[in-house]
Amino acid sequence: MARPLTTALSTGVGVGMLSIVVPVSIWPGEAKLTAPLFCSDPYREPVVVSDTFRDSEGTSVDYTLYCVTDRGAVTDEGFILPFLVLMAVHVAIITAVAYLAGQWARRRTPPPADSQSTAFETPVYGSHEPEPL
Repeated sequence: MARPLTTALSTGVGVGMLSIVVPVSIWPGEAKLTAPLFCSDPYREPVVVSDTFRDSEGTSVDYTLYCVTDRGAVTDEGFILPFLVLMAVHVAIITAVAYLAGQWARRRTPPPADSQSTAFETPVYGSHEPEPL
């Protein structure tokens, strides 16, 4: 039980760390999914805003989760906490998928034909008695 769970967890953490690309580069709006954790009444509408800055070193982009009311009042929830929550969810999902896939693969492999021998033992033919000297 511990080995498959350890393997699944290490896979989940490894792939989850790579999930940094999803909320930052591919789909920053994924931070809206964390709105129930960070936006409270009456600030219920999540909005992700990207701010682009250009200076002598180049261009950088910041993403921020804002919670907005019906009348337009805004709270700034930042991006690091929603991002960390998303990364934790990615790690949990990948760990669960890896664990279930490992359990499914273990269930599908047939048991060994002879439980007394291993793949490293050479077969012994004939009598098992030693030859007299």
